[in-house]
Amino acid sequence: MDWGFQKMMNDLLYIALSLVIAYLLGSIPTGIIIGKIWHRTDVRSHGSGSTGATNVLRVLGPSAGASVLIIDIFKGALAVFVASILTDVIWVKPLCGSIAIIGHIVPVFSKFKGGKGVATGIGAIFLVNPLAIVGVLIGVIVIAITRTASLGSIIGSAFGMIIMILTIIFSINGANAWDLIFAVPAPLIIFASHHENIRRLFSGNERKIQ
Repeated sequence: MDWGFQKMMNDLLYIALSLVIAYLLGSIPTGIIIGKIWHRTDVRSHGSGSTGATNVLRVLGPSAGASVLIIDIFKGALAVFVASILTDVIWVKPLCGSIAIIGHIVPVFSKFKGGKGVATGIGAIFLVNPLAIVGVLIGVIVIAITRTASLGSIIGSAFGMIIMILTIIFSINGANAWDLIFAVPAPLIIFASHHENIRRLFSGNERKIQ
């Protein structure tokens, strides 16, 4: 067998494996698991019905919310890290970051109903474009001031996208054009997952963190 062809097939195999693992990691329903194990409660039946950290915080309290947040961040980082181990194809890491977010929002393990993808996206950012963490910090500040998680998530994602695009344009910290596979789709996916929140924000009816 031709060596070039064999290498191409191996690359395709590891790329496919990276994408599947990224989706499955994103799909792990952390909020459901912690709710049922620690509190014998299905968070999908309470609050907004989301399995994400914000709803878990409202329904089960700060400890459970923080646990879900940390684990969901880890999911995103792990998805990108695994991809970096399995293949050196440059565009796979950012793509796996986006795929992990999709997995969190439409998880196969919980009937395709998950969270908003923010925490998983934060984890992916750490390994795809660390400078975009500035956008995360801006989002945290907005949440602290307004007590509105969705507003902070949306604004933080927007700033993260701007920062990532700027680092790509000016080739800062090793950023390259392939990072656009994460820099643009990931925030847009998060915006889409917040469509109901955006409607409530404009109507003045969005829920705040107590």
